[in-house]
Amino acid sequence: MIEKVIIATDLSESSNMVVKQLAGLKSLGVKEVLLLQCPSLQEVTSSAIPTAVAYQTEAIERQKQLIETQGFHVTVRISPGSPKREINRIAEMEGYPLIVVGSRGESLIAGAFLGGVAHEVILNAKVPVLIIHLEVTQEGNLGTVGPLNSDILNHVLFATDFSPASDQAFRFVEQLSPKKITVLHVQDQRKLEPHLSDKIEQFNATDRGRMAMLKVSLVEHDINDVDILLRYGIPYMEILKTMSDIKPSLLVMGSQGRGFMHELFVGSVSQYVARRSWIPTVLVPAHEKGSN
Repeated sequence: MIEKVIIATDLSESSNMVVKQLAGLKSLGVKEVLLLQCPSLQEVTSSAIPTAVAYQTEAIERQKQLIETQGFHVTVRISPGSPKREINRIAEMEGYPLIVVGSRGESLIAGAFLGGVAHEVILNAKVPVLIIHLEVTQEGNLGTVGPLNSDILNHVLFATDFSPASDQAFRFVEQLSPKKITVLHVQDQRKLEPHLSDKIEQFNATDRGRMAMLKVSLVEHDINDVDILLRYGIPYMEILKTMSDIKPSLLVMGSQGRGFMHELFVGSVSQYVARRSWIPTVLVPAHEKGSN
């Protein structure tokens, strides 16, 4: 289980929405929260005016109180510098196993994937990142998407391509001990057709065997409600379709798919799915803690 997390905040309306609905983190075992703001050096310099400093102090204190009312012990820290570097540095150096970010913020570009700070945090993360998606409703109100204020371990969807990133994500899932898990693998139609179409059954047999071994490992970790799904098609489309069909409470994926360079940011499948996910989504980096 995960006892402590970093909640990244920029004191925006978006981060206010995130901190209001964190109760679901209790199902992960979370007890301690580091509410972390990383203003840029330019912001720190421009905030030398006492009224601005007072406003920021009051704003982060209000967020702290909102989190405390949900039953967490909260520590506040303001660490000036590049958010992507500071958030990840603190997580790695101080042993925080999970970073929580919202997918919108004051500095985000409309339509950009996760946008600004959240994007950069995920790109550079060496620990798993939980993405809380926010959207503007038809009434013009900002709200979180997905059951973050409920038991997010009720039903976990784990999508795997058997890459090193997926292996890392699988170990993370085992640590979570969800009540139910669906293990999904999608045979990539684009790679198999037309030249390898005659080998599809062979590939299916191999991958069913791999998924059966994953199920055995889950059962050994006392996770007994396990479904195995093998689908055929375009991976990101099939993952989203599966989400719609089985309605999981949490999606977990590796953040560097097989065959993609890290600089391309988590591979096109993870990028596409995380961008469109309507439930809380965890991206788990492939590299081990402390690697470069």
